[in-house]
Amino acid sequence: MITIELFGVPRLRAGRDSLDVEARSLGDAFRALGSACPALAPSVVEGDRLQPSYMVAVNGMQFTADPATPLSAGDVLVLLSADAGG
Repeated sequence: MITIELFGVPRLRAGRDSLDVEARSLGDAFRALGSACPALAPSVVEGDRLQPSYMVAVNGMQFTADPATPLSAGDVLVLLSADAGG
């Protein structure tokens, strides 16, 4: 199981702060996210792709949007707007 944590616009549109999905790659996770939260498709995710104005961090270590990125059970993805700042 992969956990996707949502922040900012994705959280507002989805109406939830996280969800768990079955995924072996980042592309699988994006597809599952779009299916589970239709309000995010196609403005945030489109098929197995993340829209350019969003970013995802894999386990807090790596920012990527490459759908081929492999995932393992227990991984956590953090999805946020690319312009979100601190």
